[in-house]
This record gives sequence, structure tokens and C-alpha cells, in this order.
Amino acid sequence: MFAMLGPISFRLITYFEGVTNKRGYDYARHDVIEGKPRLQWIGDDLEEVDIDLMFHVSYCNPEAELAKLKVAGSMHTALPFIYGSGQYVGMFVIKSIRSTARQTNSRGALVAVTARVSLVEHGGFGGLGGLLGAVISVVNNVARASGAGGNARSGPPPAAPSGDPGGVSSGSIVRQ
Repeated sequence: MFAMLGPISFRLITYFEGVTNKRGYDYARHDVIEGKPRLQWIGDDLEEVDIDLMFHVSYCNPEAELAKLKVAGSMHTALPFIYGSGQYVGMFVIKSIRSTARQTNSRGALVAVTARVSLVEHGGFGGLGGLLGAVISVVNNVARASGAGGNARSGPPPAAPSGDPGGVSSGSIVRQ
């Protein structure tokens, strides 16, 4: 198994074609008089994951597999996303499902289908996360602090010094 999204598992040999992760960081732009604007980090963007899949009748029912994904997406619920190694990535919602029929039989039934499932991090412990999501998050934080890995992110930079004008910490500004 490559990964699981809630109750749906993606098998490495048969379904998985590739995965793309995107992590971004938000900055506020502060315009200044007679100088270049300053940037201030304000937080992390929600993580995005695209999973490329291939369904073929030789190892699954492509229509049934697509139907599972569509049902999960139409639930509008955050689902736990876990890699096959056991690494908990976080709670994600299905943002979109794009499928392409690559081959059909003489009756029009799907034989081969490629699909891209786009996931977006939920950001909270909604959906199926609840207490389980909170516990897993704590475990990841402890693992990361001990140097054992985990996927928890570090917190915001320290608060601004009391004498700093504008309340903006100089450590949080990127100067160019």
C-alpha cells in the first residue's frame, strides 16, 4: 500500500503513478517610504497533495474505484491521509478529482482510466480527526522534537521585542 485517505487505500504496484506535494508560506507586504517593501512571515499555507492514479480492469474495477473517490469527495469531510510507512500526513479534503478514460471496451465500459486526486490540508481537526487527529498531532510533535521525524510544523517566530517600532520582530522580516 502506498497511502490511505480515510477508508480508501492506494496500492503501490497497481494504482499509484506519482505524488506531488506543495507547501507554501504566507508573507505580508509592508510598503515603506523611500525604500523597498518589507516582508513579514504570517504563517504557513495549507499543504496540497496531488496523487496520480491508474485504474485498469486487469487489477480492479475502474468505475468502482472512481465511484469510491467521488463518494469520499462528496462527503465534504476531512479524512486522515497516511502514507504506507505509517506516517500521518494530516487531515485532508478532496479538492478535485480529474479522470481521463484511456481505454474502453466495445460496450463503452471503462478498461483503463487515469485519475488525479487533488487534496488540500484541512487545517483543523474536523471530519474524522477529532481526538484521534489531536493525539496523532501530539505524537508527531514529540517525534519531531526528539529528532525522530514526524510532520509537525514549528510554531511562529518569537514575539516582537517591546521596544520594536510597529510591533514587527526584525527576525520575521526578510530584507532584500
